[in-house]
Amino acid sequence: MRKRQAGCPLCGANMTARDWLGATTALLDTELGVLAARCPHCQGYLELRPLAGRVDIGYRVGKENHHFEVALTLPYPGLAVNRLETAIQLSAGDDAWEWSV
Repeated sequence: MRKRQAGCPLCGANMTARDWLGATTALLDTELGVLAARCPHCQGYLELRPLAGRVDIGYRVGKENHHFEVALTLPYPGLAVNRLETAIQLSAGDDAWEWSV
């Protein structure tokens, strides 16, 4: 059995928060700042919510008054998040990502 702090809650693959951001495919929810991602190991679908210094992995719940349920939190020291009305911008050191709807 793999440790719960492994990067993929579905298959247990060792992935960092940076790895997850590299596996991100789209911006799903600008209000909550949620991104879609697929694990490159098991192809499982997960949702990510990047926050300052960390990336939460989980799923959006509910149609009205929806919120984000966290299954796993991975640290990403130095991660900065800029949420815009139709986009999200992330940066950490020399890394930068941007997704828009």
